[in-house]
Amino acid sequence: MSERKSWALDLFLIAALTAAMIWPIFKTKYYENWMTIDSTFIADGRFLSENLPHPGWQPLWYGGTRFDYVYPPAIRYGTALISKWTGFIPAKAYHVYTGVFYALGIAFIYLLARLGSRSRLYGWVTALAAAVVSPSLLFMLHIRADVYPAFPQRLSVLVRYGEGPHMTAFAILPLALALAWKGIRAGNTRWLAGSAIACAAVVSNNFYGATSLALWFPVLCWSVFAETRDWKIWLRAAAIAALAYGLCALWLSPSFLRITSRNLAIVSQKGSLWSLQLASAVAVAYLVISWILARRGATAWTVFVIGVAAFCSLNTLGQYYFNFRVAGEPERLIPELDLALIFLCALALLTLWQRFPDRLPRAAVAAFALAAVLYPGAYYLTKPWRHLQRTAEYKHLLEFQIADWVAAHRPGTRSQVTGTVRFWWNVWTNNAQIGGGSEQGITNIKVMEMFWRLVLGADAKTDILWLKTYGVDNLVVNDKTSKLPLCDFEHPHKFKGALPVLWEDNQGNWIYDVPRKDRSLARVVDAAAYTKSRFPTWPDDIEALQQYVDTLENPATPPAQTSWQRPDTLTINATTAEGQALAVQVAFDPSWRAREGDREYKVSEDAYGQVRIDLPAGQHNLVLQFETPFENVAGRGVSLLTLAVVAGLLTRKPR
Repeated sequence: MSERKSWALDLFLIAALTAAMIWPIFKTKYYENWMTIDSTFIADGRFLSENLPHPGWQPLWYGGTRFDYVYPPAIRYGTALISKWTGFIPAKAYHVYTGVFYALGIAFIYLLARLGSRSRLYGWVTALAAAVVSPSLLFMLHIRADVYPAFPQRLSVLVRYGEGPHMTAFAILPLALALAWKGIRAGNTRWLAGSAIACAAVVSNNFYGATSLALWFPVLCWSVFAETRDWKIWLRAAAIAALAYGLCALWLSPSFLRITSRNLAIVSQKGSLWSLQLASAVAVAYLVISWILARRGATAWTVFVIGVAAFCSLNTLGQYYFNFRVAGEPERLIPELDLALIFLCALALLTLWQRFPDRLPRAAVAAFALAAVLYPGAYYLTKPWRHLQRTAEYKHLLEFQIADWVAAHRPGTRSQVTGTVRFWWNVWTNNAQIGGGSEQGITNIKVMEMFWRLVLGADAKTDILWLKTYGVDNLVVNDKTSKLPLCDFEHPHKFKGALPVLWEDNQGNWIYDVPRKDRSLARVVDAAAYTKSRFPTWPDDIEALQQYVDTLENPATPPAQTSWQRPDTLTINATTAEGQALAVQVAFDPSWRAREGDREYKVSEDAYGQVRIDLPAGQHNLVLQFETPFENVAGRGVSLLTLAVVAGLLTRKPR
C-alpha cells in the first residue's frame, strides 16, 4: 500500500471507529442530565437560527448585550446552520455538530502523532489511547470519583457537563498543529494557510481551546527550531498567527477581548504572582534543557512532547496539588493533560521499540502498549454507549413548564430566574431574563450586584427594589424541596407576603409578580432627579436604590411604550415635557443610536449601566437601534482581506 493510501485509510478507520463508539450522540436531542450547560449553546443556536445572518444585539440576556460578546461564533453558527439545512431541532443540531468533531478529533490526533514521530504504530497507539483512556484519573482522585467508571474524560466533559465548544476546539487543535508542523518546517504556503484556518477554527469555537493553542503552538515552534536551527521558522509561525487573527477579526474585536477578560473574574479565580514566577522559571528551564537535548540528537517530536507534558502537568496537576494558577480554571484543561501524557507514555514505548529491534523485546513492548490502552478502557469498550443516556422528552420538566407558563401568560416580560431554570430558559422560548445561559459577554456588569444580592440576601424589600431597577416583571423562586437539581436561593421564603404570587405548584416553586408602573422598558423621568441617581456603594444601599426606583416609577409622569421590532431595534413612543428625559431599561452600549425621522438624539449611560436619552418636549416616536460598531466593520474588512490572502496561498503552486 502506498504511503498516501495508508494515511487516508488510517484516518478514515479511526474516525469511523470513534463515531461508532459515540453513535448515540448523533441521534441525541437531549441528555437526561439536565444539569449540563448544553442548554446555553442550544439556546444560543436557536436564537441565531431565527435571526440569521447576524442579530447584532442579544436582548434576551443580561438586560441586553452585543451578540458577538456572548460566545465565539463557530459553535453557534454550526448549530444554527445545521438546524436550518437539515430541519433538526437546535438541540439535535448541536449534538450532531459536536459529535462530528469529536470523531474527527481522534483522527486528527493520529495525524499529528504520526507526522511528528514518523511512526504509523505510534499514531495508532496515541489515537486509540486518546479515545478510551484518561491518564489524569490516576492523579486526580476527585475527578476519578466524578466520572462514570473508565469513561474517557474528554467524552465525560462533553456529555455530562456540556463542554461541546471546548471539546470541538480541542478536536481541531491537533489538525492546526499538524499543519503548522509541516508548514513551518518546509515553508510551504499551503500548509501555512491551512494551519491558519485551523487555528482560527480553534479560537472561533472556544477560548479554553484557544488557551491550549496558545500553550502548545509556541512549544511546537520551539521544538522544530531546536532541531533545525532555522530562524525562518519564527517568521512562518508569525505568519500563521497573523493570518489566524485576521480570519477572526470580524468578531474578535478589542472590546470583545476587554469584556471577556473582565468577565473572567466572575467565573474563575484570580491567578497568583508566585504561579506566574514558577511558570516563567519552568519555561526557562525547558528552553535550556530542550536545547541541549536537541544538540545531542533529540528529535523535534521528543522536545515537543516533553514540553507539552511539562506545561500541562504544571498547569493542571499543579493547581490540583498546590493551587497553582496563572489564569482561568486549570481543571478545565484536563483533556489536554490527558493527551499530553498519552503522547509522553507512547513516546517512551516507541523509544524502547526502536532501541530493542529483537523480536522478543518488541513483542513485550507491543503487549505492554496494548494492555496499557485496553485494560483501563476495557469496561468502557465493552459497552461504550451505556452512559450516553438520551431522551426526546422535556415537557415533564419544571424547567420547561415554568418557561412555558411565562411565555403563555406573561409574553414580552422580563424574568429573574436561577439554577437549572436559568440554564434552559431560552432553549424553547424567547422569554427575556436579566441573567443568561452563563456569565459571559455581560455588557452591564452592574446587574451581577443584583444577582448575588437576590440569592444570598435575606431582605425582600431591598431585593424588590433591585428587581424594579432592571425592569424585571417576574421572579421565579425555588426552595430546597423543589425537584429541580439546582436551587440557588439561600432565603427563598423571604418573598412570601412581599410579592403577589402568579403561579405555584405546592412543591417548592413559585412565580412572583414584581409590581411596576407598566411592563414597558422605557420611562419618562424627571431629568434632574435622574441625574442625581447613584449606583449603590454596597448591595444593601437602600437609599440609592429607592431614589432611582422612585424616579423610574413616578406615577405622575406619562407612560412610554416599547416594542422590539428586531433583536437590534427597539421602538419607543413617549411624550415628554420640559425638564424630562427618557430612561430605557436596556444595557447601555456606545453603538446605540436614537433617531426620530432625520433627527438623532444623544444616548448616554445612566448610573445603573442603562440607556438614557435626552429629548426636547413633545410627542416622540423613537427608533433605538444598535449599529454595527466601527471595530467590527473594520474587522470584517480585515477578515475579507485575510481570506483573499489565504485563498491565494492555498492555490499557489509550491516552489
